[in-house]
Amino acid sequence: MENKDLFQKVQNGYNCEQVEQYIAVLKAEYKKVFEYAKATESNNEKLKKICRSLSDENKALKAGGAAAAAPATDAAVLSSIDKIVKLSEEITRENVILRTKISK
Repeated sequence: MENKDLFQKVQNGYNCEQVEQYIAVLKAEYKKVFEYAKATESNNEKLKKICRSLSDENKALKAGGAAAAAPATDAAVLSSIDKIVKLSEEITRENVILRTKISK
């Protein structure tokens, strides 16, 4: 690798202090990227869990609709709607957190 004014040359090679500072900067940046990747992975798992819950709720609602012989009570319908609303709100909160982290 040629020296393209990245480091000053001293008598017998590169300026060791500058090289060490550059390596420290690279390590710090790598650590930030690694931590961001871990946080993103964690957020993805949370979102997958929420999506699975919504999917299960959707399947339960479809199964309940197929069994129309026993109509659901208003309380059961409201309970299902409340669950869906809460899960949707949780997805929205996670989305905002993820967008904030991405924009940094």
